Amino acid sequence: YLTLERNDEACAEYRKVVKAGNSSFEVWQNLLFLEMQSNQLDSVIVHAEQASEFFPNQGMIYYFSGIAYARKKNYRESCVSLEQAKKLSKSNSNLLSEINALLGDNYNATKEYDKSDKSYEEALVINPTDAYVLNNYAYYLSLRKTNLERAEQMAALAVKNHPTNSSYLDTYAWVLYQEAKYKDAKKIIEKAIASPNASAILYEHYGDILFQLGEIDDAVAQWQKAKSLGAENEALNKKIANRKVQ
Repeated sequence: YLTLERNDEACAEYRKVVKAGNSSFEVWQNLLFLEMQSNQLDSVIVHAEQASEFFPNQGMIYYFSGIAYARKKNYRESCVSLEQAKKLSKSNSNLLSEINALLGDNYNATKEYDKSDKSYEEALVINPTDAYVLNNYAYYLSLRKTNLERAEQMAALAVKNHPTNSSYLDTYAWVLYQEAKYKDAKKIIEKAIASPNASAILYEHYGDILFQLGEIDDAVAQWQKAKSLGAENEALNKKIANRKVQ
C-alpha cells in the first residue's frame, strides 16, 4: 500500500491492524505518517496517544503529536508533546534539530521568547546552516527589535545559501530596516520583489523602506500595490490614508 501511495487504503489497513492489537512500532509510525500526510490531525493526536501507551519511549510518536497540535494552532499542547519527543530523541540529531526548530516556532507563538530563542539556538548547534531556523529566528528577533546584530548575521547566511528565496530576502531586508540600514534594505527587498509571485507583505515592507528614504509617492504606491494583492490590515490602511508609517 505504501509503495502504491494509496494513502486512504493504507490508512484503513493500518487502522485494522492496530485495532486488532499486538501491533509493531513500525505499524503505528506508518499510520501516523500517512495520517499526517493527509492532514488528518485529530486522528494523528488520538493514535499518537494510543501508540504512546504501547511505546512510551519512542520520541517519534510525540513528534507526530506535536506537529498535529501545532497545525491546529494549539501551541501549548504541541510544546508538551515536543518536549517529550526531545527527551527521547537525544541520539537522533536530525530529529532533535527539527524538534528544536518547531519548539522555537511554538514558543514564539505563545510569547515565551526566552524559550523560543533557546530552542532555535539548540537547533543551530546541530545544524548551523538550517535556513528555515535561520530565517524564522532572525525574523522573530527583528519583530521584537532584539539582538538585531545576531539577526542580521543569520538572515544574511540564509540568503547566501538561498539567494533567490523571496521569504528569506524579505526577512533580511526587514532586519536591515529595523537597524535603520534603509539603503541596504532597499537593495535586498527589490531582489525579493523581482521574484515571481511576490506576496503582499513584500510590497508593504518595500513601501515602509521607501518612506524612511523620503520617497513618499513611491512608498504609497507600494502600499497600494500590497492592498491590491489582498493585504488587509488597519496599519496598512492608515499608511495609505496618512501617507506615512505610524
